[in-house]
Amino acid sequence: MNIALIGVAIGLMATLGGIVIVRRNSPQQPIPVKAVLFGLYFWGLVFLQLVVFVLFMG
Repeated sequence: MNIALIGVAIGLMATLGGIVIVRRNSPQQPIPVKAVLFGLYFWGLVFLQLVVFVLFMG
């Protein structure tokens, strides 16, 4: 599988996951707090997906 396609898939899944988690877990928070939480969730999901990918491919 092409490494660029894997990167795009990981980025899309992390973006959608971050949006869903922020909307579900913090509906009363102001926008700057939501932005920071999205960044944390996004990078957490990216690293989790990279670890899972390495374990399955390695």
